[in-house]
Amino acid sequence: MSVLDTPAWLERVGFRTLYRLADLTYALGVATPKRTVAGTYWSYEPTNPHGDDPGLAALDRIPNDATVLDVGAHVGEHAIPLAADTDRRVVAFEPNGESADRLVRNAARNGLAAGTDRRLDLRRAGLGDERGSLPFYRSTFSKCSAFDRDRATRWGARVDAVEEVPVFRLDDLVEGVVAAGVDVAADATPAGDPVTPPDAIKVDVEGRELAVLRGAEATIRAHRPLLVVEVHDGTAGDDRADALRSWIAERDYDVDERGDVWVCRG
Repeated sequence: MSVLDTPAWLERVGFRTLYRLADLTYALGVATPKRTVAGTYWSYEPTNPHGDDPGLAALDRIPNDATVLDVGAHVGEHAIPLAADTDRRVVAFEPNGESADRLVRNAARNGLAAGTDRRLDLRRAGLGDERGSLPFYRSTFSKCSAFDRDRATRWGARVDAVEEVPVFRLDDLVEGVVAAGVDVAADATPAGDPVTPPDAIKVDVEGRELAVLRGAEATIRAHRPLLVVEVHDGTAGDDRADALRSWIAERDYDVDERGDVWVCRG
């Protein structure tokens, strides 16, 4: 192995160690307090990657009775601190079954019954710009699991399983939104009850950010929610990032880029 290969090798070892540690903390039931810009909560995760997240800080500034949609909720690192000790309603979308199960455990540790408690409503589905189903690649590094096989195999991970998961357009789910000339919220039963119009939408979906926003265009136009987007491949000149930036700007949103986190206000 050359010296030039060492950083990539160390990165792979670091991620492998991290995910094995997470498996252990969940198996043993070891929860620790996580201090964040939105308050302290308990989690079985061994690390606290979003403790000083600027997007989480922006979301926490919205009113305590607001509705927040967490698209790509993972294990609840945004959803739980935003819901805990407030009157907010957080609707969390997570297509990865393992991550969703861990979100439920973390929520329960904080006194939130995910899926039944009005403050934290878990939907085990993906969002995009078309309704149907897509193959979802379960990665051995759970955070890498994605609708894209290449992303599921980053940092030395491998695909552990492939499963078809339901995908909805957000415009098909939000109460009272009319998309393509048809009010379709009444047909949202497969993903649960119609969703309250959002005050904020957070998106972290491993490269499918633009598809999620396109599927929420009518909702965004009608309600002008705060948008917090974690951008993958977000460097200047990247085609995906440039297309995403243009789409958001064309809807009269100001984009405040904080590294990989974009805080967008209309």
